[in-house]
Amino acid sequence: MKAAYIGLDVGTSGCKAAVMDETGRLYMSVRKEYGFEMPGPGMVELNPQTVWNEVCRALSEAAGKCRGMELKMLAVSSIGEAVVMTDRKGNILRNGITYLDGRGAWTSAYIREKADEKWLHSHTGVPVNPMYTLNRHLWLRKHQPDILEKTAHYFLFGDFITWKLTGERMIDPSSASRTMLFDAGGLSWSKEVGSRFGIPVERFSQVEKTGTVVGTLCPEATKRTGLPETLKVVLGCHDQCSALLGAGAVSPGDIMAGEGSTESINLIAGKEDFCKNFYEKQLCFEPYVIPGQYIVPVGQLSHGTSIRWFVKNIWRKEPEADRRGKDIYELAEEECASDSGELYFLPYLSRVKSMDGSNPALGVFLGLDVGTKAPQMYRALLEGLCFESRKNFEVFLELGFPIRQITASGGCSRSSLFMQMKSDVLEHPVRILKNPDAGTLGLGMVCAVADGVYKDYTEAANVFVQFGREYSPQADYKEKYRKYLAISQWVKELYRNLR
Repeated sequence: MKAAYIGLDVGTSGCKAAVMDETGRLYMSVRKEYGFEMPGPGMVELNPQTVWNEVCRALSEAAGKCRGMELKMLAVSSIGEAVVMTDRKGNILRNGITYLDGRGAWTSAYIREKADEKWLHSHTGVPVNPMYTLNRHLWLRKHQPDILEKTAHYFLFGDFITWKLTGERMIDPSSASRTMLFDAGGLSWSKEVGSRFGIPVERFSQVEKTGTVVGTLCPEATKRTGLPETLKVVLGCHDQCSALLGAGAVSPGDIMAGEGSTESINLIAGKEDFCKNFYEKQLCFEPYVIPGQYIVPVGQLSHGTSIRWFVKNIWRKEPEADRRGKDIYELAEEECASDSGELYFLPYLSRVKSMDGSNPALGVFLGLDVGTKAPQMYRALLEGLCFESRKNFEVFLELGFPIRQITASGGCSRSSLFMQMKSDVLEHPVRILKNPDAGTLGLGMVCAVADGVYKDYTEAANVFVQFGREYSPQADYKEKYRKYLAISQWVKELYRNLR
């Protein structure tokens, strides 16, 4: 009987269950989609019960296709920040507020009044930004205090799903660090931050290292998924960590660009690399799955989200794709214009910005005329995303980190048009993985190391990770990038003056 592991990735728009062997060879994968709930202007939430239902559907389908296999271990990765609150009986009290949600901008000023911003950054590893769990708690305290009064347990989505699978409450350091309530150096919940803001951090799950065996499936999970009750669930990590691991990044200086709904460009660093410039650049440092290492992420929140928004809502390619039996994104790539002309797109489709929390600008197409058509707009959109990537990569260069090799993974890395454009704009080769889903591959590595097949993640990466095509720079975007920088700065100032 073939032994197999399950990597379960719980994202913002869907979940994926991938089944693989101890060498990383993929047997099959199942994806189930779910949507955001938007109860009001600027509000973007994720329904925990909906997510759990779709996770069960994905795992049930995977179990049905894995007859004759010995399913040994499962690990979960997920988005950060959004919190699931339950009462003492385990009832879900409200939806999770996602990082794309625009409410509560005032909470950042409140946090700065209550705590020294530099100390908070050095302690928690994250800059003050409305997207974090601390900010969401402050908003709820003002607008929905009755929910907080009923809350017995706080979960992020990763440990929520792990709890639903096993009945055990456990979270890893990388996920916990997305709350702004975690001591990133001491790798424990910060009672000091919690007490300063009146948040009982003991209600969050117990912190343990990635790869810890949480338990086996509880009876309800076995019934709903069809998976064996002997299946062990091991502690996973934040989705950016699993993707970085799945891209083979195991040493300081390794870089991976996660090309999903968001773009997270992650660099591994040692604790000794932290300096005051991290605070000045408003950078995060997040505990990695390898003890003593951290990841420094830069990126943009509206990445693949921008592509999906345009193709589905503006270009409306779904009906044509259905008629022709094609994927909507492949069709968009085929019909994309070869030149965007003087058209520019700023991909600020969320009021929340990961790199510049003070940026008030929203998304903009600039340079439209009566002759502009969707294919030209689509190319400008892809260019805008690449220009934002270039800005973020330059942060690493300014801090003195060398860019040795750029590895791209995730759904957007499947686009040869987009990856070639990214190489052109970055003026650097970009290689992709043979398995573009680095996140679930990384979870398979977590399982394999926890299972004792490999002594560490470096040994596992040498077997699991294989690279595919490499794109080299061909086109010159220097002048258009220079103009983009000027336009983006002008738009930011325009929005500030409109306040």
